[in-house]
Amino acid sequence: PAFQPACGPLVCLCPLPWDRGALLGAPSAPEGCAMSRLLWIRSESFDHGVFNTSVRWTVPKVQEFLESLQAALPSTFISRETWVEVATQSCKPTLTEIEAVAYWQIFVVLQNAALGQKGSADRLDIRVIGLLMMCQVFCPHRVRTDQYAMSGEMWPGLERASAVSSPRASPRGTSPRGTSPRVGVSAQSSIQRGRDASTAMLAFVRQHFSFFLQVACSSPASEPASVSSEEFDVLGLILCAGTSFSQVLPRLSESVPDFASRTTMPFKDLKRVVDKLLVWNDDMYTSVEHTLGVQATVEPGIPKAINVSGMSKTTWFQRPANGDIDVLNITCCSDCTIYVTGQARFCFISGCHDCTIIVSAVSGLCTIQNCEKVTVHVAAHCFKMDTCIDSSAYVFCHVAPILSGDSRGIKLAPFNVIYSQLENALKNAGMQLETEFVDVWAHPVCCTLGAPDETLGGRSGCLDDSPQNSTYHFVHPDNFQPVVVPEHDGQAMRREAQVPLVLPQVYDDALKTREEEIQAFQRLFAELTDESKRKKAQQAIQGHFREWLQATGKSRQLADLARQAQQEPR
Repeated sequence: PAFQPACGPLVCLCPLPWDRGALLGAPSAPEGCAMSRLLWIRSESFDHGVFNTSVRWTVPKVQEFLESLQAALPSTFISRETWVEVATQSCKPTLTEIEAVAYWQIFVVLQNAALGQKGSADRLDIRVIGLLMMCQVFCPHRVRTDQYAMSGEMWPGLERASAVSSPRASPRGTSPRGTSPRVGVSAQSSIQRGRDASTAMLAFVRQHFSFFLQVACSSPASEPASVSSEEFDVLGLILCAGTSFSQVLPRLSESVPDFASRTTMPFKDLKRVVDKLLVWNDDMYTSVEHTLGVQATVEPGIPKAINVSGMSKTTWFQRPANGDIDVLNITCCSDCTIYVTGQARFCFISGCHDCTIIVSAVSGLCTIQNCEKVTVHVAAHCFKMDTCIDSSAYVFCHVAPILSGDSRGIKLAPFNVIYSQLENALKNAGMQLETEFVDVWAHPVCCTLGAPDETLGGRSGCLDDSPQNSTYHFVHPDNFQPVVVPEHDGQAMRREAQVPLVLPQVYDDALKTREEEIQAFQRLFAELTDESKRKKAQQAIQGHFREWLQATGKSRQLADLARQAQQEPR
């Protein structure tokens, strides 16, 4: 059962007694064993694969794009260089070079992370490209707009400025980088994992399944007569199959009994079968309302999903601290501090405001979408910010981060989390903080709306002070501070200093200078032998610390941590 405590959001930990699929408008499994197979949507392909660029995609535009792409290629596989050339010159509609690079990076990482494959970053099946281009037609912003237009609700507008050493080379030179002008913006809400959002995605796939299947058959303009099991398996990028939500089948075609006796199946017959089997997996992609905060565990055998939603003015810790997470969703939180100390395959943060979010390790994709005034600390294989405003990202990544949509006022800096179990979390995610990637975060692929040349200008290492370059700048090394994850174990806290941060030279030098200043102050304080002077100094330090706690709002976080420490079993 679930209940609403007076001091916080609703936490649901038990299965609901009613049919969740029916609530989402999806067909539910009949009693008994009549339905032995299920198909469901891989929501991560939409959450992480869809982002805003200069093209507003529709089905006809995707079909035209794929037809022109196929016409320019001799085979079904394409290299990165050929993709950029063809997408920017031969395809209709054409992409900018930056957009083509951004799409390629996301598509490669998403294919590898979603399907568990370790494919080449220099080669893709154009059918994979086609499927993910079809996903672009599903626009969460349009769903959100339609929802609030029908409800009559309006979101209020919210009103929203030094020279810095450049971390782009190691050893690094120095050059000034201007700041981003702050301008008035409209608050962006998230199409979070509510029933309306889940229903909208399920309805979209149902409505456009014929087009997805055509793409898998390399026939984007017309329906083929039949579909092979291999072609149907290509849809595994956006769909998953199983005998139940906890028993996943290795191949999508195993969900269709007819493929057991033959290699092909009539297009229309297969479409009818899929329409009957397709449901929403609410165990994996929990449906929650925007007023709830949920950390829901799942049954054994189901990949672990954690959903944190609707939290306000609180501090949240992952429990257990070292658990593996398949899908992590943090949505619609405000004025919170959130610690995720385990490792995740996907991390999706959407619709949050004025939050600090620490995530130890993400082996696949970390996407920040429709957020404002958030600070994210994460080590991720791939990092993307879409339509975020006045936010900061302290990032370690293997591929260049992507900034897209209406993102403005973004601060970038190297990953700065100190945690005794960070090395284990990174290892379990198949990562480590390597110097080879120390400054990848400082070379973002910037395909934001209205700033198409910012990436190319920034790659030269020159810092442009013109007001047009308002998308991102770097945190000044003098303002760079490590973030320490609170721990109960005193010995673990002392071991934290042995976990090295991998920083560009300019940040490493600034951090060492600050440490030397602290050590000098500690020596000076230790030299005070007069007890009255020592007491006055302590009072002054404590007074300034209390003022800092009050001014920054950290006093509430400190109280939350103290309360959680008392409740934590020893």
